[in-house]
Amino acid sequence: MLSPAKINLFLDVIGKRSDGYHDIITVFEKIDLCDKIKLTESDKDIEISSNNCELPTDENNLVYRACSLLRKRCGISKGVKVYIEKKIPIAAGLGGGSSNAATALKGLNRLWNLNIKDDKLVDLGKEIGSDVPFFIFNYPFAVGRGRGDEIMPIKSDLEMWHVVISPPARVLTKEIYEDSNFGLTEIKPDVKIMVRAIEKKDVGEIKKHLYNVLEPIVTKKVTDISRVENFVKKRGFDAIRITGSGPTVFALTFNRKEAEELRNELVNSFVSDRFKNGWKIFVARTLTNT
Repeated sequence: MLSPAKINLFLDVIGKRSDGYHDIITVFEKIDLCDKIKLTESDKDIEISSNNCELPTDENNLVYRACSLLRKRCGISKGVKVYIEKKIPIAAGLGGGSSNAATALKGLNRLWNLNIKDDKLVDLGKEIGSDVPFFIFNYPFAVGRGRGDEIMPIKSDLEMWHVVISPPARVLTKEIYEDSNFGLTEIKPDVKIMVRAIEKKDVGEIKKHLYNVLEPIVTKKVTDISRVENFVKKRGFDAIRITGSGPTVFALTFNRKEAEELRNELVNSFVSDRFKNGWKIFVARTLTNT
């Protein structure tokens, strides 16, 4: 099963919640940068393995939590073996862990013949992580409110191309939110403009209204991000933003050719020499059929 990444075309913080989280408003886009997940029924408990040795295989993995929660709620005694072939960088703002958990929920729903409706899977997903509900549903764009887990789909068959650039640094979402001064009283961009642009398939307008309120604090923590942005902008691409709480950034291009040319320049120039180790650069498009 494919487990796609996401990027945030728009991300704003509305305020602090009583539960310690923040109320946000965001616009998600699924992209075709995907992990692969294989589920196999087992007589044992929950066993998780991966091609990436950095991935936790215990309760610290959201897939483990998803499997455990579904077994408990549905009274399942069977176990499951989960193999996760990772391609999405870990802790990079691309939602890989949340996507894996959502994919596991949907896959186990079929494997164990549970016939659980998507809205019920979403409720389970909310207990696992804020980004999980977005990955339950089969549409490429959506607005997320609340903790990001109140999902409203955006009807559009728009397909966009991106260069996704992930530095080796990792940042913790909790720390980014704790360290940020959001300026909650200042005038902010209107998410409705972004939504209308997606509905109208107006890539130029989308480029102009990319927004991430977390970007200033993330760029302070990961100084290489500014170097990436400057390199990309000097080559004529000004639509570049951090996704989620970073540190991954994405550049929005008009077509695949532009994306591949920029990727090649990054690989051959920017990422060479001292920047080479640990950098991951992908060309990705909107995942329109999930």
